[in-house]
Amino acid sequence: MFKKIAIVTLISSATLIVTGCASVMTADTQSINITTSNNQPAEVTLDDKTITAPGMVVVLRDGKNKVVKSKAPGCDNATVVDKNISGAFFGNIIIGGLPGSTTDSVTGKMWNYVDDVEVTCTK
Repeated sequence: MFKKIAIVTLISSATLIVTGCASVMTADTQSINITTSNNQPAEVTLDDKTITAPGMVVVLRDGKNKVVKSKAPGCDNATVVDKNISGAFFGNIIIGGLPGSTTDSVTGKMWNYVDDVEVTCTK
């Protein structure tokens, strides 16, 4: 009987450690690669950080909607950065229930932004 309890406890503990919640398992920041459709350099801004695309921007993983802005001639003025729900968030719903998933939601860490964003340019 003791062996069965020990094995169940060990498996449960391992599951908790591996799954974790998004707030613990997910970094505070995320790098996003920004390119242009015509492969020409363009100055773009994301979260008040200005770079010359192609390039990388490190953003805070806060769950807020993000938009790449450009004033380059022939390029879209605004390109939405898509986001999706982190897999760690679903694990937390199962393991952590309402308290854990609420924490992930409030911190914004339940969201992953896409790794690559292309600004459409015609010239």
